[in-house]
Amino acid sequence: MSYVKSWKTVFQIWWKPVIATLIPLVLLPLIILYDAKESRCGFVVLWMAFYFMLEPVPLAVTALLPVAAFPILGLLSTTEACTPYMKDTIMMYVGSLTLAVAVEHCNLHKRIALKVLLIIGTGARWLMLGFMTTTMFLSMWISNTATTAMMVPIVDAVLDELQKEEKKNLKNEVAISMMTIRSNTSTSLWSSETNKNHYQVNMQLSNSSSSGPQKDYRHLRDSLLLSIAYAANCGGTGTVIGSGPNLVLKGLVEELYPDSTELTFASWLIYNAPVMLICVFICWIGLQLFYQPCCLKEDSKAQAAARNAVLKSYQELGSITFHEAAVAFLFLLVVVLWFLRDPQFVDGWSTYITNGRNIRDATPAVGVCLLLFIIPSKPSLTEHSPPLLNWRTAQRKIPWGVLLLLGSGFVVADAAKKSHLSVWLSSQLSYLNFLSPAVICIILTFMASILTEVISNMSMATIMLPVVSEMVRLV
Repeated sequence: MSYVKSWKTVFQIWWKPVIATLIPLVLLPLIILYDAKESRCGFVVLWMAFYFMLEPVPLAVTALLPVAAFPILGLLSTTEACTPYMKDTIMMYVGSLTLAVAVEHCNLHKRIALKVLLIIGTGARWLMLGFMTTTMFLSMWISNTATTAMMVPIVDAVLDELQKEEKKNLKNEVAISMMTIRSNTSTSLWSSETNKNHYQVNMQLSNSSSSGPQKDYRHLRDSLLLSIAYAANCGGTGTVIGSGPNLVLKGLVEELYPDSTELTFASWLIYNAPVMLICVFICWIGLQLFYQPCCLKEDSKAQAAARNAVLKSYQELGSITFHEAAVAFLFLLVVVLWFLRDPQFVDGWSTYITNGRNIRDATPAVGVCLLLFIIPSKPSLTEHSPPLLNWRTAQRKIPWGVLLLLGSGFVVADAAKKSHLSVWLSSQLSYLNFLSPAVICIILTFMASILTEVISNMSMATIMLPVVSEMVRLV
């Protein structure tokens, strides 16, 4: 037994270094036996894919692999391999992440969430809908993970109040039941045996009363947490900044089609917002059908307890501050600037500026973010005030590794294009030519959904989108 434990310990310590070394060695025959640009690029892509799946090193470190590998293999120069890590799409993401951190820093997202819950209602069904719509809206602008992490404590606080109310009701029911037993029992017969029966009845009442509600609340908590996770994923598709894969696509389109103006913040929002709402509604209906029999029963006292919990949390925030109002204004300002830069159906504000065609979404994003570090959070003529956002907070909360993942996707796309790997892969998939675009779309969607079970969404988009884009050109 100790022998097995020792091997287990050795495996836990050494599996990452061993896997990190073995993967490139196993793939090495690709460039030894088939020394062509396509095979060299494929070697790096497969190397990254296995690193993304197994994670022997952090994902952000894997994202830096092209900077070392592509110049050594003669596919790109060092400058060409480094430049995509600071493309305008990545700077746009830096701006949106900074704004999201500012919203979190002043607790504006929590105020929005609690207010929406108070407006929609706290019945079991409406409570779930409130959590889902709030999570969906916030995840359109803030990362899915951050939104979910913010909503989970609110769910727990509401359920705690519901459980307190239920326990209070159970105590009242047990007391009423015991009074009934006593009233039906003669005083002269109230012997030690009767006391024993009284104790047994009391225990049976308590156990039978509490086991059901406890199970119901566990199911209710599961349903609410699932609803938040589903809504966050759906909300991330609503805007181009909602999640990393969206920006990978945007950057790739700008890389492959420099003159294209179809994919903008406004066009993405108009196209995807209805689909996002439909997906959230379907998830809500599905959870209603699955959990309705056990835990989604309406109870006026439970609704009042839930509302009191939400109201208490909202009141603890106090009245809205200048800090929150200023951040909200800047957030709305950058959204309006994104939407109206080139809305397609009318002339955008960029058309009235000299060389306005050269202005992309990164410009308003970074420009507005600069104001976060200038405007004081508590304006005063006599006292020093910190800015709306300080750099230390931004540096700590911005996921810098995601920016490297975005950059690696653009480098891989550039290398695949220059090495003709995309053309070779697309030619191997030429048998799909007889299929309609709708069927191809379904196949690719299914493949992506399966692969993202073992690979992160960003990694999947980084590897697959360059190949798919070239395939679409040939099909």
